[in-house]
Amino acid sequence: MNSPTSAQHGIGVNISALGRAWSRLWGTCVPVAGRLHAQFRRQSVRFDSLPESKRYASTDTEHAEILRRHHVLLEALLDDTPLPGDDVLLAITCSWSATSEPTARDELVARVMPEAVHWRSDDLGIDPGYHAWQHHFVARTTVNDPALDQLLSLVANDGTDGVILTDRTLSWLYHPFDGGARVITSNTGARDSLAADHYTWLPFER
Repeated sequence: MNSPTSAQHGIGVNISALGRAWSRLWGTCVPVAGRLHAQFRRQSVRFDSLPESKRYASTDTEHAEILRRHHVLLEALLDDTPLPGDDVLLAITCSWSATSEPTARDELVARVMPEAVHWRSDDLGIDPGYHAWQHHFVARTTVNDPALDQLLSLVANDGTDGVILTDRTLSWLYHPFDGGARVITSNTGARDSLAADHYTWLPFER
């Protein structure tokens, strides 16, 4: 069931302002985690969602730990933004197709973030004549919105991909995936500080 909170925060996204902010901070890079990491590697850090780099939860306690770590990291990032004290997040979710026409997102994702609006579509195909469009949708949420935990749980259980969370200024990007999260900050100092504060969550093979 969709929560009233998720519907409330799904509206009011200024697409034009979002596009300008993205271009100013992240240039021409598309909002795709792998490409962002490749271009901004020095500003990127990965965290595990469970001890010893375990990928999936097998108990309720482990599932709770995954959500706890996401919240700790997101709240730390929000505390270090140009708008401290603001708990609003932008949630970017995706659909995929072979054409530039945006297609509907997966039913489970759409149910969690029903008010998301289409932001942009990017052709990720690299071979001549081959097209692989990723369509990006944006919704507002908050760190206390039950819908956020639903979305993070979907990601943790490999139920969707391509999710990016950010603050309203786009000063950092948070990409949760099954097994962890990658954070891309606007500078290396912010990355180093976050990594130092949560050193034990860095990949086990460190």
